[in-house]
Amino acid sequence: MFVNFYMLRYRLLFVILTALVFIHLIGNLWHGDAHITLDIYLPGVKTAFVIIVILISPIIGVILIWTKHSLLGSWTVGLSMVGSVIFSVYHHFILISPDNIEHLPLGSADAHAQFANSAEFIALVALSTALLAFYLVGKLQSKNSGVA
Repeated sequence: MFVNFYMLRYRLLFVILTALVFIHLIGNLWHGDAHITLDIYLPGVKTAFVIIVILISPIIGVILIWTKHSLLGSWTVGLSMVGSVIFSVYHHFILISPDNIEHLPLGSADAHAQFANSAEFIALVALSTALLAFYLVGKLQSKNSGVA
């Protein structure tokens, strides 16, 4: 039996990327729960950004990587995760607002810990996912151009 190890490696990377996207989604649900517990709500435009760029786009991208559009899917995951990193770092660590981990509204220590831990988790997972997605972009582009 012939095993194409080159394609097997891509599939393994696709599996890892898929897992990271769903771990990121779970982290966002965990963080969203902390938002609700602490009564921290985002304005409409920011909520739309979170839903479209941070939650939906990575799932669309991960669906695409399992099709003949794997390069487009990798780009979609990578760009949406960069958006997630920028949004998360800016809102949770830089911008002075109730969404900043150092300026949270009144609430229990557990709710504050959940908020801070989930914000840090999301940023780290999004960064890791973006790095893997763009690694795949490079690999897939070089494969498509015959340089692989």
